[in-house]
Amino acid sequence: METIVRYSEELKDRVFGFTDKCFREIGKVFEPEGRHYFYNHIEEEFDAFWCLLSDGEVVGTVAVKPFDEDASELKALYLSSEMRGKGYGLRLLDTAVEFSEEKGYERIVLDSMSIYKDALKLYERYGFTHIERYNDNPYADIFMEYRF
Repeated sequence: METIVRYSEELKDRVFGFTDKCFREIGKVFEPEGRHYFYNHIEEEFDAFWCLLSDGEVVGTVAVKPFDEDASELKALYLSSEMRGKGYGLRLLDTAVEFSEEKGYERIVLDSMSIYKDALKLYERYGFTHIERYNDNPYADIFMEYRF
């Protein structure tokens, strides 16, 4: 049985293991003591962070954090390869979007990379539209928003 739960400290090791696995699958290195330091302080760094659990194991994540007074930012949307194509990406995205709307934001923004074709299809199918660059993330080349 798969469930989406809010992050708690007891999930930290499982989130780290999952994130490391996902990063390796896409050719990235998970650096919790470097550029991914914020994973050490999830509850402080994000408005909310959720985990998709399957038999107690983390198989997906999504988070939101404040961007400005009108927008939140989608972060950490990852899904195990074996869970893809089953609607779990949409469920995670729904969770983040609904939370942001309930918090009173007018939109949710995200940055990504053009090599993540499946993620971009998910965002576009959901209704995200392309916008101009809004940050200085040197790795991102795609910027999108969803308006409520």
